[in-house]
Amino acid sequence: MDKQVDMKRVQELVSDLREPRAAVYYADLLLCAVLGWGLFVHALGHWGWPLKLAYFTGATLLLYRSLAFIHEIFHQQAMKGFRFTWHALSGVPLLIPFLLYLPIHQGHHNKLTYGTKDDGEYDQFKGRCGVASAKLFALNLALPLALWVRFAILTPLAVVLPPIREKMIPEFVHMALRMPFRAPEIKESARAEAMLVEWWCAAFAWGLVALVLLGHGLVVAYWAVLVIAIATLNTIRALGGTHLYVEEAQGRGARGQLLDSINVDSNSPLTLLLCPVGLRFHALHHVAPYLPYHALPTAHRRLMAQLPAGSEYHQVTVGSIAEGIGRLRQATAD
Repeated sequence: MDKQVDMKRVQELVSDLREPRAAVYYADLLLCAVLGWGLFVHALGHWGWPLKLAYFTGATLLLYRSLAFIHEIFHQQAMKGFRFTWHALSGVPLLIPFLLYLPIHQGHHNKLTYGTKDDGEYDQFKGRCGVASAKLFALNLALPLALWVRFAILTPLAVVLPPIREKMIPEFVHMALRMPFRAPEIKESARAEAMLVEWWCAAFAWGLVALVLLGHGLVVAYWAVLVIAIATLNTIRALGGTHLYVEEAQGRGARGQLLDSINVDSNSPLTLLLCPVGLRFHALHHVAPYLPYHALPTAHRRLMAQLPAGSEYHQVTVGSIAEGIGRLRQATAD
């Protein structure tokens, strides 16, 4: 039996699922963000440490899910109102706006650059999986300060010092896995919105300074730990539920991206928490990147049932994040 995936057949099987349901997006985001920030405020209260930790953990998981919509925003860019709402509730208060992600992700789905040195969301783990993974976790510790410097310092300075806008920001300040990496320019049509959001972030960053000066430094410390915790969860997901990170000189089309990616076929609470907003179906996403997140479970079930047993699609599907990390280690071993 032929195990090679028929891409045309895949498209046929999921073609009716491509319409995003705005009500689902808004309800999910609003519930996660409102509850998440509510729990964050409760974590600042005068409780015992067990209860404070419970509140903070809940806030971290909910706000991690709300932030994960940054990926959906890229693939559903027609939903401008949702993007505005997401920025207000997640992107700006976490200092991780869409403008840090937009120029990076567009190269990640390009068949000419995927998995090459020109793919900012990719890196060479072959022969260095342990070191590369440790670097990602270490960088998370510096993320709150890096984000603050990006918006509180570099945004105003870029107005009077053009080299900061032209060189420093695109080369060092973005959401690339690969460092250093020069991000491409944001397209002209998106620049006005990006600049507006950038100044919102600058205002928020200086608001953090105001909190410290007013004697509320603990709030800022909790915010910094929150950002680190969210980034750490995302790193675990990236290692066990995205790609095999074996860089090649040439890009890869849909089939090549499928074979280099992972689906985590599990409904366990741990998987759902670590891979929110459809991110557990990463291999499927690279075959049909236009599908909204709420359609991915249905699409995956169809493909598992209707593609030939043991097909390449079945082969890239694992049962847990831990199994996905095992696949990564195996693929990148010397």
